[in-house]
Amino acid sequence: MHRKLAISALCLAVFAASAGDCFARGRVFGSGRSVSSVFKGGAGPLARLNKPLIPTMPGLPTVSPLGLIAPRMSNAVSIFQFGGFTSQAGRLAALGVVSPRISPVAGMIARPPVTPAARRMYVLTMISPRAAVLVGMFKAAQGAGGMFR
Repeated sequence: MHRKLAISALCLAVFAASAGDCFARGRVFGSGRSVSSVFKGGAGPLARLNKPLIPTMPGLPTVSPLGLIAPRMSNAVSIFQFGGFTSQAGRLAALGVVSPRISPVAGMIARPPVTPAARRMYVLTMISPRAAVLVGMFKAAQGAGGMFR
């Protein structure tokens, strides 16, 4: 019970911290800004929600609040954060928009995982992308707890 409360508080703190950045920059769709600027790296609420807590392997949704809410949208935002279609990570993110369960297979073929933990994360993403993001958030919470001790 205490772990669930701690994880919930940590997720709320991460969300509140990114919301402060949103308020500091002003409105997202002000006059003269296009909707496509929301998807570019560093601008808009989707890019802020897609800020990874820990780095992920290519082909996986980011370990972020957006990755937990909507893995396909996380991959769509990641396309532009990873450099577009010119980079391999951007192309794998585009494949993740089409199917978040096929993108890990392509990622495993393109760059085979070296550790068994990475292989398990790819397999978990094939089963359920949201569960993989949740496991990544738990790992990030464990690592963050060590900083405060």
